[in-house]
Amino acid sequence: MSMSAEHAAELKNELAVVCCRTEEGTIISADNLEDPAIFPDMVDSGLLEIPADCLKIGEVMGAKLLKTIDSLTPLTPDLLEGVVKAEEEKKEEPAVEEVPAVEAIVEETEEPEMEAEVIIEGGVLRIKIEEGKGIDIEFPL
Repeated sequence: MSMSAEHAAELKNELAVVCCRTEEGTIISADNLEDPAIFPDMVDSGLLEIPADCLKIGEVMGAKLLKTIDSLTPLTPDLLEGVVKAEEEKKEEPAVEEVPAVEAIVEETEEPEMEAEVIIEGGVLRIKIEEGKGIDIEFPL
């Protein structure tokens, strides 16, 4: 079942597989592509095998097919001309936040005899309070 242009735009980072037999010279559009929602079931049943070099929907839109292919054929670079390589989205590491507020809270306690230690190491904030029952709190940052 082919997709609408809007649906294809939403799924631009999903794998591109043609839904129907597609003739040489066809300019790939959303009408030529299968909805990726069905791929897991098709792979499990052996009806579809997706190669490692399968292109994404955003890369194949507007590319020209170099040879006639059957339905459910994954689109790879050797089948198309004019592929637009998608820019790899940079995976940003979560920002490490400063924790002066925690240290300020520990320093501003009403009980001056309480001893507390704040340690940040290996991506973990540990608050250790020896006063009372030896409270030891830690969580990943």
